[in-house]
Amino acid sequence: MKAFNIIGKDIPRTDGKAKATGQAVYADDIKLPGMLHGKLLRSPLAHARIVNIDTSKAAALPGVRLVITGADLPKVTTGNWRLFPKTQDEYALAIDKVRYIGDEVAAVAAMDPDIAEAAIELIEVEYEELPGVYDIESALKADAPLLHDGYKTNISIDRKIEYGDLDKAFAESDYVREDTFTVQAQSHAYMEPCSCVSQADQEGRITIWTSTQTPYIVQCLLASALNLRENDVRVIKPTVGGGFGGKMELRSWEVCSAFMAQKTGRPVKFTLSREEELMAGRRRHPMTIRSKIGFKKDGTIMAKDLHIYLDGGAYNAMGPTACFLAGNFGAMLYRYPNYRYLGEHVYTNKPPASAMRGFGAPQTLFAAETQMNMAAEDLGIDPIDLRLKKRPGDR
Repeated sequence: MKAFNIIGKDIPRTDGKAKATGQAVYADDIKLPGMLHGKLLRSPLAHARIVNIDTSKAAALPGVRLVITGADLPKVTTGNWRLFPKTQDEYALAIDKVRYIGDEVAAVAAMDPDIAEAAIELIEVEYEELPGVYDIESALKADAPLLHDGYKTNISIDRKIEYGDLDKAFAESDYVREDTFTVQAQSHAYMEPCSCVSQADQEGRITIWTSTQTPYIVQCLLASALNLRENDVRVIKPTVGGGFGGKMELRSWEVCSAFMAQKTGRPVKFTLSREEELMAGRRRHPMTIRSKIGFKKDGTIMAKDLHIYLDGGAYNAMGPTACFLAGNFGAMLYRYPNYRYLGEHVYTNKPPASAMRGFGAPQTLFAAETQMNMAAEDLGIDPIDLRLKKRPGDR
């Protein structure tokens, strides 16, 4: 038998000892001299126009060093990095409207977390509440309120894939079935809530320690958000307590932390609570999946027509990528000689959905595998045999 160096061997984790003994340093463990603590004010409404924000009482609270709103930050969209600029639709702090409960409206930096929390309570926001849409069906109605200006509907983007002759293939199929599947949102529930600490030097250059999966992306986008050169932003990734796709974007607290560090000349830390993560954090996309598939009597697949609506929540985030990938995953595992996919990313007044482990695959393949089982039963073929059926050249 061939001797292996790794297979069958007990290979210790290189980070195991540090984590087990508490020596691993996470972003929230970092404490710098003179450090301020940041808190975010979040919207209590799902959809509303911001009429006025009064931060005077919060700014006057002893121990508060800075209060900012969207009006104070450079007007640069952020949060989204694999996509074309036109899909970027989110600011670090809301400018004109809030679009989900938990949308970030203002930020405070204070001497300690309790003072920051007290200051947040003193910020007065006047809202003009607007009607909202909370599911795909209501968001697609002709008279649905629109979340974003410049769109004729709440469909933010679509993605298409098509090859073969579907009409001919379905006409030649002995058995055709159509099904609709729905899947719900999921939270990443990583053990470590998001946290970051920013420090600025006298020239305004930033060093940020942040719980992220993508330090280079944070560097690029944070530089853009603050009108800095990329070389003026240094990102340090400490030990990360889980991410699963949920820590792959530049987020509002990172922008606020860096900006407030520049303005105060002191390090600024933001650490989210578990409540904030569950209420307003990114999540896996809910989807409505309509799948039509045709077979020959012997189980040979003839064609598949897939239409997916992705509930993207209030902003695109990395949803356009998920929209594209769902169509790719929909054509995987089995040979589909004729295939068509339409994916539509839909705005709703809920927290944004974005990247999560598998990124479109769990939802799409749940529908595909369930439909294969249903087809096998109707065709009188064992589900395993149906899956193992091959054509010449298949491996």
